[in-house]
Amino acid sequence: MYIRIGLSNNDLTSRIHQTASFRSTEPLLIETGDAHEHTVSRLPPGKTLVVSATGAALMLTGLNDSAMTKCSRLRIATAVPQAEITVSSLMRSGAGGKNAAVYKGSIEVSAADNGIRLILLCEPDSYLQGVLGSEMPCSYSKEALKAQAVTARTYGLHPRIDHTAEGFNVCDSFLCCQNFTGNAQPLNEHYAEAIASTHNEILTCKDVPILALFSSCAGGHTESYENCFSDPVTQEFPPQPIPYLQGVAEGHLQFNLGDEGQLKQFYTSPKPDTCDSWSPHFRWQIALPADSLESHMHHIVATMLSDNQFASFIKPPASQQFGHIEKFAVPRRGSAGTAINMVIYTSAGQWTVLKELVIRSVFKNPDMKLTRLQSARIFFKHERDKLGLLSTLVICGLGWGHGVGFQQTGAQGLALSGINYREILSHYYKGATIQRL
Repeated sequence: MYIRIGLSNNDLTSRIHQTASFRSTEPLLIETGDAHEHTVSRLPPGKTLVVSATGAALMLTGLNDSAMTKCSRLRIATAVPQAEITVSSLMRSGAGGKNAAVYKGSIEVSAADNGIRLILLCEPDSYLQGVLGSEMPCSYSKEALKAQAVTARTYGLHPRIDHTAEGFNVCDSFLCCQNFTGNAQPLNEHYAEAIASTHNEILTCKDVPILALFSSCAGGHTESYENCFSDPVTQEFPPQPIPYLQGVAEGHLQFNLGDEGQLKQFYTSPKPDTCDSWSPHFRWQIALPADSLESHMHHIVATMLSDNQFASFIKPPASQQFGHIEKFAVPRRGSAGTAINMVIYTSAGQWTVLKELVIRSVFKNPDMKLTRLQSARIFFKHERDKLGLLSTLVICGLGWGHGVGFQQTGAQGLALSGINYREILSHYYKGATIQRL
């Protein structure tokens, strides 16, 4: 079985390329057509093939085969199995800075949307070689790494965003799916062992790969899917619940984190009895000066209102004006304390912000070098001046990321307590089954 990976452009924002360049230290086989009628040409080692598109036709440069100078789709593979293909038009992060992307597998190239689309085909375990190192430190326990391997392999087959119409299972961008920088680099022995010992294992529900969401640190309690995400097709929020993505406590909690008062008590408890409390991201705090908050937030909100990704989750007051900020409140929370909606009280009326990623993002603040809040499991402290005006907003939070499904620091804590990877996965994805492809 092969997994199909859509390769993004250099800034990871699109899977459409204007041009692509391929080379290898071994001969490259360039194949076009189908199983009944196809043409194969050979590119010598070290030579570069450049592909672009004019309408529905691919344009090939560097190949001495006039029969293949124009086609609509082609496949590039190495003549020697497991040899590397360098896509020199793509730059990916590597040791010492930006390097050309290098892959093992074959690459499909097709004309699409006034450009070209690149799809890497490789085995699921080969895909993991480019994912696992980006998602979990190699210093983590073997059982935690195994659990992450099964989770990431499953997500590669069933990401939250459906890419079927684009012709692949998953893309390589962490902005959309999960980070995949290439599968040709030497693999750390701990990652290699985790991949090999869980060979072809995935999580299923009713024999279908589950939506194996994961994040860094849940802050004592994972969250239910419907409290964080909208439906990826209809954008409905909240969406229908997913049975295996329901919030679970990460220890012996004596608190109802959906209640703000108890959330605050839990936040200030000296030694929380949870498997993730060892993490430096377990609880955090940030203080935003009111003048900095006001100078940026209305611009950030205006920008988000013009973006389809965010616009439907921001509800302005009747005045349509932002006004001076008076206070923030969270009227509704999930079982982990996640803000399902947040109200910004201003002199021009109340702004309502829905969904955890949108709530986190409205706090983007260049002065504080803040892209977004670490999580939406938050509560607020309002500091005021002598006139009663907001002077500083202190945001107290738990965890890092959305907190739905598997959480990495919790998995490490469970592994260190003697729990194996199958039990870890059963804890986070209740009702899911481990199967082999």
